[in-house]
Amino acid sequence: MNLNGMNFTGVANDDRRIAAELQAMGAFDQAQPEQESSLQQAMTAVGQFLTWLRWKGEVGVYGCRVGAAQARRLEAAQIA
Repeated sequence: MNLNGMNFTGVANDDRRIAAELQAMGAFDQAQPEQESSLQQAMTAVGQFLTWLRWKGEVGVYGCRVGAAQARRLEAAQIA
């Protein structure tokens, strides 16, 4: 078996050598996934909270959800 549990030739020594060479060439390197910044996460959370508040209000007034996300987008477009 090699470093990644894959068999290349079935011969243990050859598999270890091939795996070591591939690793040296960067074949098993993976890019770090991009993460949102703390500010982006906070802004997303605030937006979701506002949508939830609007949804709760619509359910309280109309008895059903009318379209909180769409209403927020239309208001944002008119404000901007």
